[in-house]
Amino acid sequence: MTGPTIAPWDLVVFSDDWGRRPSAPQHLGLHLAEGRKVLWVEPAGLRRPRANRADLIRGLEKLRGFAPGGAPAPGSPWLPTPPTLTRLVPPVVPAYGLSPVRAANDALMTRAVRSAMVERGIERPLVLTTIPTMAGVLGSLGERASIYLRMDDFSLWPGYDHAAIAEREAKLISTADAVLAPSEELLRGLNPSRSGLSRHGVDVEHFAAPGPGGDPLDGVPHPRALVAGRLDERLDADVLTACLDVPGLHLVLLGEPVAIAPELLAHRRVHVRPPVAYADLPRWLHAADVLLVPYADSPLGHSLAPLKTRELIATGRPVLATPLRGTAGDPEVTPLLQLANSRQTPDALRRALDEPASARRARTEATRSMTWSSRARALEAFVARILGEGANGPRPV
Repeated sequence: MTGPTIAPWDLVVFSDDWGRRPSAPQHLGLHLAEGRKVLWVEPAGLRRPRANRADLIRGLEKLRGFAPGGAPAPGSPWLPTPPTLTRLVPPVVPAYGLSPVRAANDALMTRAVRSAMVERGIERPLVLTTIPTMAGVLGSLGERASIYLRMDDFSLWPGYDHAAIAEREAKLISTADAVLAPSEELLRGLNPSRSGLSRHGVDVEHFAAPGPGGDPLDGVPHPRALVAGRLDERLDADVLTACLDVPGLHLVLLGEPVAIAPELLAHRRVHVRPPVAYADLPRWLHAADVLLVPYADSPLGHSLAPLKTRELIATGRPVLATPLRGTAGDPEVTPLLQLANSRQTPDALRRALDEPASARRARTEATRSMTWSSRARALEAFVARILGEGANGPRPV
């Protein structure tokens, strides 16, 4: 006996700006857009705007997106926009802490999205949101079902309106048909009958080889340990300092140094390099001898399920990560990296530098079962289950 036939479904996604910087929702969106129409909605950010040049520029970009024709494309998008995907920047006010503003935003968002759905011929879509403030929009789009993809605990992030986000997220979790997350930690406390795992994927072919070009760290002696990404308060300063206890080891900080101790930046074996484009990132990662995921032992750190962990592993290079729940609780990656706190870091680095080349090849091969294409197909199967089985509840993707 066959199960119920599920009609094809189109997709409305509330998430980060398409093409601006790599993210798990965009990796998934690229594959989910195959064979279906996708309306990609880019609401205002969750962080409180600051009185600085960067936030002013981002605000103007968002305002340009309100004009007919949709959102402005980033100057150098990290991935192409599929022909079946339409971007939309709805006119909202980034002040979710005020209830009248929340109500106005919900109305503006609903009207803009419904209008765009009519233009694109989208009816009864699946709604997928990675943004916790979208609770007031669910149920007003004629959706067949809704899924909250909980990528982070934004109520812990610095600079965000924590109380407003927590209140909206609680409503979203109770409203959505299912909640998926990339780690057990982000599902902690949620109803298991309505929540499940959706692990991150990785673009293995992109990271497995360094790509064209020479050594970008020419002049930096080996051995080299490298941290890539935003260099802010999420990082464990003690782990970074402990790296320098390995004689002769040079530490490369690849990214914007937002909150790094001046004394560390001034060390003669610390080398800061600006952020690089996603297309060029593998060349920098392959130039290192050890790669680091050194997030701090804090509530925010434990909530993280870093997308970069699988990307670093796919290079084959040894990867050292701090033993936080979002990483240590991930059975796919824990056999493929070393977990170490600051006290254990020097010895872990020495072991990593001594490992055989065969271990590196095996590490890359192990990630070939974690592609974004396979993650997207699993998500499609999950959607078919909730559309066809309803109250039977989610299962891990």
